[in-house]
Amino acid sequence: MGVGRTVLEKQAKAKRELLRRQELALCREGSIVKGLWIPGPLYWLHFVIGDDDEPAGVHTFDERWQEKRTEPFPRFPGPDTLPYLPWVFSRFLEAKRLFLEKSRDMMATWCAIGYAAWSCQFFSKTRVIVQTQKEEKVFDLIKGKDAPGYARTLYERQPVWLQQRHPLSRPMELQSQGEITWANGSVLMGVPKGADQIRQYHPTLVIFDEAAHLDEFQPAYGNADLVASQVIAVSSAGPSWFGDVCSDAKQAG
Repeated sequence: MGVGRTVLEKQAKAKRELLRRQELALCREGSIVKGLWIPGPLYWLHFVIGDDDEPAGVHTFDERWQEKRTEPFPRFPGPDTLPYLPWVFSRFLEAKRLFLEKSRDMMATWCAIGYAAWSCQFFSKTRVIVQTQKEEKVFDLIKGKDAPGYARTLYERQPVWLQQRHPLSRPMELQSQGEITWANGSVLMGVPKGADQIRQYHPTLVIFDEAAHLDEFQPAYGNADLVASQVIAVSSAGPSWFGDVCSDAKQAG
């Protein structure tokens, strides 16, 4: 009985390992799900399998959960509830320079930080810089100060087996409030407003959050354009250079 049980356990372990390797490939490369192409980062955020006692996908944090009477850590939405998500993540993957207008309920910032965390976790030696107006907001988007930040939430609310496959360089509690580093050499960091905050680095990706309301966004973008492989700006509407660029793009068709 003991030998037979050992064989079955080894077979189950091998099967689970094969399934997880397949999931890792889908998280990196994407997959067709129910006839719809799902880009890699969205597959990770919504579809990736959990452990035996864990739900699928990665989970976010909803500050309005008490008002809505919902769970505080909902699963990252998929195309069944937000049909435009495959398009958004496809644009993240394809566009070297992207301006994305958002509304509050679009979850565009969660999408951008999700793309940033995915880039760092699945691809070694990736440096992502997120710039927003105030230092407090920087903390909110990365590790967090009093409450877990966006990126920290996504990392810690993914299946445990993925955290084990993609460990951090040091425990989360020892990371700085505005930076998360992985053992693979990747860094996700945030900086507050300022035209010269980015020029000292050579990042893989720069994300501007609420670009229409960011002081010195135009020169900051100009500096990022010189040094970054990819630049993404997301923002709600507002009179600004960001708004002018989006308006010109709409008029141009």
